[in-house]
Amino acid sequence: MLKKILRPKFIIFVILLMALVSYIITLFVLPGSITLLAGENYKISLRSPLFLQIRSQSKILRVSDSQDTSISAFEKPYSIMATEEGEAELGLSVLGIIPVKTVSVRSIESQRVYASGAPIGIKLKTNGIIIINVSGVFLDDGTKVVPAESAGLLAGDVLIKAGGQDLKNISDLTGAVKNSGGKPLDIIYRRQDTEYKTTITPVKSGDDDEYRIGIWVRDSSAGIGTLTFINHTNNVYGALGHGINDIDTGSLLEVGSGTLMRSNIKGIKKGVKGAPGELEGDFLNISDIIGDIELNCEFGIYGKISDDIKKEKLGKLYGIGSHSTVKLGRATILTCINGNKVDEYEIEIQRIAKNDLTSSKNMVVQITDKRLLDSTGGIVQGMSGSPIIQDGRLIGAVTHVFINDPMRGYGVFIESMLNQSDVVAGKQQ
Repeated sequence: MLKKILRPKFIIFVILLMALVSYIITLFVLPGSITLLAGENYKISLRSPLFLQIRSQSKILRVSDSQDTSISAFEKPYSIMATEEGEAELGLSVLGIIPVKTVSVRSIESQRVYASGAPIGIKLKTNGIIIINVSGVFLDDGTKVVPAESAGLLAGDVLIKAGGQDLKNISDLTGAVKNSGGKPLDIIYRRQDTEYKTTITPVKSGDDDEYRIGIWVRDSSAGIGTLTFINHTNNVYGALGHGINDIDTGSLLEVGSGTLMRSNIKGIKKGVKGAPGELEGDFLNISDIIGDIELNCEFGIYGKISDDIKKEKLGKLYGIGSHSTVKLGRATILTCINGNKVDEYEIEIQRIAKNDLTSSKNMVVQITDKRLLDSTGGIVQGMSGSPIIQDGRLIGAVTHVFINDPMRGYGVFIESMLNQSDVVAGKQQ
């Protein structure tokens, strides 16, 4: 009699336990969002003792049983295809009854772009004048005053106007300070995307008898990097995979104007543990401009390649791969470490963060190609933006190196970069 009473409870317990296992499996293994290429099939295999099922009410999604027969017990494969671009949802349930999880699905255009790997020179003028340090000014009597501090200015602030004049370069600022004659000067500045107004009073320096306000400033940046891709339909490019930050303040530089130039790699400083290496490029004396710079963001720099530039000389056409198709294991990168010749090198994708598309550190990659390791020691400065290729598709770009392990670094998904290029394309239209 006791067994008959316990058996139903035991069965209920087992069912609840299996349901919990199913939930845990889907919660941690299946991502909360998936990106599909319109018109292409995407396979999902669910392993669960309670036979999880997928359903969708969306008109743009086709969900069907997969024809793959190489499956194990309790595994249910599905084939999913988006018929057009858009957003939808997939619902997961136990035995088609108990809801377990909802997966957001985004369908994007299946397209081909030129994956490059070519070295580029970058010359960027900021939108405004960046304060990199606030310092004191010594008067004739040896007294030290700090006008910028009294005005509430801090390192990282961007000066936009002085005395009603737009500040396009440092000369505009020094001219406004000099012409003030020591009278209060109205300043408009930007701090973390918000504009403020203040008044600063220049003082005459005892060192050179010139009017000063006690700040060190910067209005431009220059360096080398790697071109990631060019969209051949609108000539918009993406490069670097990460933003250009001010070296002193760490703030992201806002573009006033900029040029993209051809570059040649002249030398290599090999990377070692604790000291990242770098590619030594030559572009400042080369007048070969190949494009402009319109956007600098956390996912790289973007602009338009000049119409007269032959894109096929800067890259090769590849289809793109969404972040949902990226997998652990073998891949390659396209990069240049000598002259302007781009070569393909073996890497291994060791970790993937598919749930965070707001970061430029979506993958951990390791250089495995002996040729590249012998030459550079791994990932070095200047290789940022090197395209990552897997299964014949462009899936991302190298972004950062691990300081204590130059063989390894981060990569960003290509769809995050393509999203930013669409912003530039939209502005042009």
